[in-house]
Amino acid sequence: MPKCIIDGKEVEFIPGENVVEAAKRAGVEVPVFCYHPGLTVVAQCRMCAVEIEKMPKIQTGCSTKVTEGMVIKTQTENVKKARSSVMEFLLVNHPLDCPICDKSGECDLQDNSFKFGSPYMRSTEERRAYVDLDMGPVIQKNMNRCIHCTRCIRFGDEIAGIHEMVALKRGNNTEISTIDGKPLETDYAGCYADVCPTGSLTLKDFRFNKRAWFLKKTATICEGCSRGCNMELHHENNVAHRCIPRVNMDINKYWMCDEGRFNYQYIKDELRISQPRVLNGGEQQSAEWAIAISRARAALAGKKAVVLVGTDLTNEEGKILLEFLPKYLKGTPVFHFGTPGVTAVADDAPADRILKRKSKTANLHGIEKLGFKGLSVIPSGTEAVLVIRAGRAQIPDLTGVKNRVGIGVFDQSQTEDWLVVLPGQAFAEKNGTIVNYEGKEQKYKKALNPPENSKPLSETLMLWMNSQISGGVS
Repeated sequence: MPKCIIDGKEVEFIPGENVVEAAKRAGVEVPVFCYHPGLTVVAQCRMCAVEIEKMPKIQTGCSTKVTEGMVIKTQTENVKKARSSVMEFLLVNHPLDCPICDKSGECDLQDNSFKFGSPYMRSTEERRAYVDLDMGPVIQKNMNRCIHCTRCIRFGDEIAGIHEMVALKRGNNTEISTIDGKPLETDYAGCYADVCPTGSLTLKDFRFNKRAWFLKKTATICEGCSRGCNMELHHENNVAHRCIPRVNMDINKYWMCDEGRFNYQYIKDELRISQPRVLNGGEQQSAEWAIAISRARAALAGKKAVVLVGTDLTNEEGKILLEFLPKYLKGTPVFHFGTPGVTAVADDAPADRILKRKSKTANLHGIEKLGFKGLSVIPSGTEAVLVIRAGRAQIPDLTGVKNRVGIGVFDQSQTEDWLVVLPGQAFAEKNGTIVNYEGKEQKYKKALNPPENSKPLSETLMLWMNSQISGGVS
């Protein structure tokens, strides 16, 4: 690989790489605002100033390609003065509302001000002020905090493919807005908050919810579709507060769709069933595990039954079912389900030009690879059904099947007339493996403990087996 010199240190770089990325490889921080590795370079914030030998003026690191033998200096007095001046310029209009800003604690403006700015402000003029703009159900804008980096405009144009963000007026009066003030249309609106280096564009879902420094971060996989985007789930005190994309250049790059970003909310839904429930007198009631297991077995015994396996289960859970079902529900047909209209891997395809897939579960390809066949329609004459899911797979139409039993994650509105529901664990509450549409294996990582009396699938099936062996529990 070719080499350059950064602050006296010899560094290898990739041909075509800019100074910012080459310095990052060497462990040297070159601060940025307008630069984002997933967007085009505009070099307008001037924060990434560096000195390069044989060049008479300070250069912007984001727009300067590294060449063989280039000598780069990031800590000279000229560079420090340039960065400090940029910070002073950007803070002239910035409000002093860090204590209430959702970006506080993970804000580039805060960090760079502390590292590269001056503790003194020379201006005495009043700061400009704007009225907050409601940009639809996902994003709330606070223009007072904007530093005109234009990352949001470039994201809309280049990634989302919708020209909906624009810069109005000029100079000190510049305002970033949607066209005619309309709500955002893209299904990737949450990414506007991700790319914003300040608290100007914030998620409504997270707004005034939790301070960033209280959150624990667990690297996991989105279960929203068969792409399996990498993400971080942020949580505190066993409560999930948000999901953000995690960089994986082979799968989702820097992005994540809104459907996957907010999918986690069903985990903490008040209607989620967290105790075994049985139907008594036309009304569901909580029950002991032993009684619920006994009722579940009775609901399937001697009837023409079908087992439906959700493609939101992990490979490990699928393998357990392959061992359990032939022994304890011998001869019962088994099908996988998850997304209406997607009954097999062959039906899966891109749902948009960015990330989304038609399969709205993460492990369709893994479950089918294990040998499960897809469900087209419920076989005629079916008298009972056992539905096993992890919360994401969409329950098929079970009209006409009176005896319904569920294992896994359900809410009360889905199962009001079901005979038995045995609560299980959602994707964020367990470890496991899934296979995305490209055949890449990825890992769910447990971030939360399941609520109350919910059990892993393996434990539920163990109770089922022990109950059957002992002759049942009344």
